Amino acid sequence: MSKLLKSFLRIGPPATALLMGIAVSLGAWSCSATASPNDPLAQPPGGPPVSLVVTNSDLAVGENRVSFGLVDRDYMPVRPEAVELRAVYYEPGAATGQVRHVTTAEFLEWPPEGRRGVFVAQVEFDQAGTATGDTAGIWELHATFDYPEEDSLTIGTVVSVASEHSVPFIGEPAPPSNTPTAETAENLRTISSSPEPDPALYQLSIAEAVGDGKPAVITFATPAFCVSATCGPQVSDLSELAHAYHGQANFVHVEVYRDPHLIEPSNPARELVPAVAEWGLVSEPWTFVVGSDGTIGARFEQYVPPAALESALRSALHP
Repeated sequence: MSKLLKSFLRIGPPATALLMGIAVSLGAWSCSATASPNDPLAQPPGGPPVSLVVTNSDLAVGENRVSFGLVDRDYMPVRPEAVELRAVYYEPGAATGQVRHVTTAEFLEWPPEGRRGVFVAQVEFDQAGTATGDTAGIWELHATFDYPEEDSLTIGTVVSVASEHSVPFIGEPAPPSNTPTAETAENLRTISSSPEPDPALYQLSIAEAVGDGKPAVITFATPAFCVSATCGPQVSDLSELAHAYHGQANFVHVEVYRDPHLIEPSNPARELVPAVAEWGLVSEPWTFVVGSDGTIGARFEQYVPPAALESALRSALHP
């Protein structure tokens, strides 16, 4: 099982349910370039050579920052130069789908430098589709790219698109969670699994950071227990921004697990801090940029590089 998949096992049952849905859809569809994107993708003999793994846990109607990985049958990453991504909607019971959105995905490298990373694209979903109840339609994402021994390859996977986001979205108020701070904790290691916690990230609670009239950057991450290994670099990036923009904005790291200093790495039983549920999170890391008015200005699931995060912060500082 790939690390992209394993990363969803870290935050409780909802993430496991999401993983199961992804695992079921992996490799279920593949076709040659001659197949119509409106038709279900036919599985070739032996299964598809590449699978598409969506890393989002919160997709809903509207524009979404979709991230996904491409892995071969040996779970090794596949990194084509260009990937066309289509959002295809299937009416309940329909045998063919409708292409609702077409875009191009770019590769976002994860630290440390190398081939690790995900593809990212802005995708518009114009209606909900969860295959259940009142939203019984189904959404698929189809990715087309050049692949050795193929003129081009198209693969796909099913995604669940809700009517509304379960995680605070752009324009919504940031939940004023009373997270622990350096003042309320006996030691920073009791509220952070960073090997060397930066005191600048634990001066304020979320409630204090989003309520004093300054923009805020908030990262939910667990550096010591993050399977994707991107939580530590994300917190380090946050620390650099905190020092570069000291006095202009507030910066908060929220460790997702309670009492991280007491956690045995081999023990899967871990208690989440209340803020994780208050923000509706079932994956990590997550980073939010909050405007001076206390509303979400930008949000990023999984790792976001320093340049993109700083750009979002600058937008919050100069709306």
